[in-house]
Amino acid sequence: MPISWLKKTFCILVSLIFLSACSNEEAPKAEQVSQTYKYSIPEYLDDGWQVGHISDFGFDEQKITTLVKNMQNQTYPGIDSITIVRDNTLLLHENLRSEFSIYDEWINNENLHRHVMHSTSKSFVSALVGIAIQQGYIPDTSLPFYSFFNYGEYSNWDAKKNAITLENVLTMQLGLEWDEWNFPFGDDRNSLTNLTENNYDFVKAMLDLPLTSEPGTEYAYNTVASIALANVLEAVTNMPMEEFAQQYLFDLLQIRDAEWLMIPTGSPNTGSGLFLPTRDMAKFGQLYLNKGQWNGLQIISPDWIEKSLKPSVKLAWDYTSGYGYQWWLGEFKVNDKIIPFYSTRGFGGQFIITIPSYDLVLAFTAHNYEEELYDLPFRLTEQFILPVIEQDPI
Repeated sequence: MPISWLKKTFCILVSLIFLSACSNEEAPKAEQVSQTYKYSIPEYLDDGWQVGHISDFGFDEQKITTLVKNMQNQTYPGIDSITIVRDNTLLLHENLRSEFSIYDEWINNENLHRHVMHSTSKSFVSALVGIAIQQGYIPDTSLPFYSFFNYGEYSNWDAKKNAITLENVLTMQLGLEWDEWNFPFGDDRNSLTNLTENNYDFVKAMLDLPLTSEPGTEYAYNTVASIALANVLEAVTNMPMEEFAQQYLFDLLQIRDAEWLMIPTGSPNTGSGLFLPTRDMAKFGQLYLNKGQWNGLQIISPDWIEKSLKPSVKLAWDYTSGYGYQWWLGEFKVNDKIIPFYSTRGFGGQFIITIPSYDLVLAFTAHNYEEELYDLPFRLTEQFILPVIEQDPI
């Protein structure tokens, strides 16, 4: 019998933990700078990006060169790629990985430039919900969430579940019994582990969960809720979600290499299963920075962009001030100046970071699955990228 989707994931995480525990090597010291890297303008690929030299857009070329060298030699460990965009222009694109990871087995990926997004996938399905509303498939986010499904009956039914709205799902405030953060993945007390290990239909199993708080009142990060949004889109558009995504988002962004991990019921894993090249990740950040436009084409309405980036949930964590429609809001501090940003976030360091006041988009992929390295893209941005932009913010 083929190994289940969850067991594959669990085996991957166990392997990563084992490899981490067995490694006694320390990261090289900061002064050990690689001599092999030399900055060059990114290649023009006719993929929608204009390219330019980083020094023409306010950056200190030598300091950015040093940053990339230190990624190469693992002074700043685990970074697989970095892309920098300013003023709608691709200035840096470096793919540093030379071998595939076990996550690539999910889709039999053979393209080193294409990387698993993990939870950055959630921000893409949020965008697709906005596109479906724009096209009239969904009136608005106030619709009852359960109205999109036709399972007939549910375990642990509570009439208050009718009050769960699509917006509650987008902001992770469903009110269902759920905890995927306080116990490690692989532990049966982790809700994501428990549900996906013991059920074929992940979405139905989530809808069957007891209600433990009033919908819209408590934040609980829920990967299966994001997966359920794919089912919502398939129900209202009457087409496979991956086809809807390709036609109305990826094709318009000139993204040609997107691929999804599929869950057992045959829908895309929109909670953690998207694979993309890094320069395409940056397009998505630029799309939001441009209020839904890409090269003059309005793909998503400005209203949806604004709603998505509104702090529907206020949070007070490192680099985190709030949560919108599957987007994270945060702040950097550089020379005592507070610089707001918003981002996608994926397990291991798959981040799209957008900084409006600098007209700046950054995209990272990484394999930093240890907790202490997870936020490395934020630290690199705050300590080594923002401070080397010579001109004042736009």
